[in-house]
Amino acid sequence: MNDPLDPPPRPVSPALTTTRLERGRLDLDLPVDLSSVHAALSTALPASSGSDDQLWQWVVVTDAEQRNRLAECYRRASRPYLEAMGGQAAGDPERCRSWRASVDLAEHLHRVPVLVVPCLSMSPDAFEDRFGKPGFATPVDGVAHSVHHGALWPALWGLVLALRLRGLACAVTTLHLARAREAAGILRLPDHVTQAGLLAVARPEGTHVCPAPRRSVEAVQHQEFWRPAPSPARNA
Repeated sequence: MNDPLDPPPRPVSPALTTTRLERGRLDLDLPVDLSSVHAALSTALPASSGSDDQLWQWVVVTDAEQRNRLAECYRRASRPYLEAMGGQAAGDPERCRSWRASVDLAEHLHRVPVLVVPCLSMSPDAFEDRFGKPGFATPVDGVAHSVHHGALWPALWGLVLALRLRGLACAVTTLHLARAREAAGILRLPDHVTQAGLLAVARPEGTHVCPAPRRSVEAVQHQEFWRPAPSPARNA
């Protein structure tokens, strides 16, 4: 008989193990039903939120001119990083594929049917004040900034999963944040609002989805204290 305090593991949902950020599988020609995006967002919003603040806000961009302006901002912001990444990826087929997909996303972002910009309705400085005023040990910036962005990411990943369950593909990126002020002007964001990333949402090309190659749990888990990791072999 199983110990009730230690129930047997349930099968992991295929959606969880096969959801990946699919820069290379976004269909740029098929339209996206915006009601599916709204439904996915509604599914994601019950995610956990520190102090139950629910500071998240979501700017959904579908207008062609707005997508063009945001995509051009993204290209300018990402160019230095992608150029450096290209040099580092030379001679490494796996990294080269990732780099090529990143370059393709930058080049064709204006064609992605739906862009979603997740935001927080409180600035990082305000979070520092929140921790500093009650007498939290200084410096507070590390914990404040971690909580600041951590307040959003559970809902953001929930949105990625919910889009996947509705037959949509998604690529999450943050490279445009190098020109966050320019993007904020395009989106008409108030000064106190902080952008946290950008989601490119489209219908996927093809139907074949498989788990991404990842290191084994033995390669990344440390028990009780840090131990030298085994060789970084990836799961097939």
